[in-house]
Amino acid sequence: MMRRQASVLLLVSMVSATVLPVFARAPGEREPSCAATSIVLPAGARYPNGIAHAADGTLYVGLVTSGRILSKPPGGEWETFFAGSPAIFAATALRLDEPRGLLWGNSPDFLPAGRRRPHGVFALDLATGAVRRYLTLPGDGMGNDLAVAPDGTVYLSETRDGSLMRLRPGEPAFQVLLRDSRLADPGGLGAAGIVRVDEDTLLVGNFGSGAIHVVEGVATRPRLREMELPRTLENPDGMALAPDGSLIVLENAIRSGAGKVLRIAEPLAPGRRGIEVIREGLESPVNLTVTGQGCAYVSESRIRHRLLPGREGEAPARFLIHRLPLDAAGGG
Repeated sequence: MMRRQASVLLLVSMVSATVLPVFARAPGEREPSCAATSIVLPAGARYPNGIAHAADGTLYVGLVTSGRILSKPPGGEWETFFAGSPAIFAATALRLDEPRGLLWGNSPDFLPAGRRRPHGVFALDLATGAVRRYLTLPGDGMGNDLAVAPDGTVYLSETRDGSLMRLRPGEPAFQVLLRDSRLADPGGLGAAGIVRVDEDTLLVGNFGSGAIHVVEGVATRPRLREMELPRTLENPDGMALAPDGSLIVLENAIRSGAGKVLRIAEPLAPGRRGIEVIREGLESPVNLTVTGQGCAYVSESRIRHRLLPGREGEAPARFLIHRLPLDAAGGG
């Protein structure tokens, strides 16, 4: 029974991984209205996960159970940006590095079928979709989420051993920045959503324990402190910063099914932080991207039917990306 529960938690968190960077538009360039709406994915595009929003308004969405990545320009139709490959068989935790023309992503083997495939991290050329980089992780680690710094440094949460890793531009491999038992979990699924606040501070959630940690001293000697919250979160997953500096957290809620979008104001301040519900009634929300004007795009994986016994036949008929303004609280 415990092994079954661990497998369920591992699959669900890997469905997530997520927090996408914020990209501001050029001066004078206006963003389309951010009215709350749901965007239907095309037929055959099942279990969305990684999601990124470019400065020109193009939306990128990766799928949980394949390496396929879709793109949609403003006012345009969905297209296949990347079809996947033998090495890139999942597309989670998408992160844009537009100055260097890269789309970073995570490809973990969380649904092994027969021979296990290597977990990997990849970077695609934004202009051509070609694979520019592919890396495995130290110690056969399993990546969960990514954050990209302005200088191109990539930070990664490793979910099995509870590690944070870093890849500087030009380096050949990820280096372990920090390993801490508080970022692991007995169920096998720990460090998940990761956000870069500044050059010396990260925020990282633990999918299994429900805790969110502040990582200080990133540039010198990293150390953790747990954020004090009024309740334990049920599987915190994708995270991102809003333009006002508040932390947006997706509560995956695999067991209850009560998925939510949460806001935590002033996440670095000492003392207990409040939790505001921005949106509820979602089924396994896993990833999000936030624009510079405060418009959030959330991927709803709807994969619980594949994880909970007795619900295998309840496959959703369609899959959605939800758009919502972050200044609008409540709703269902």
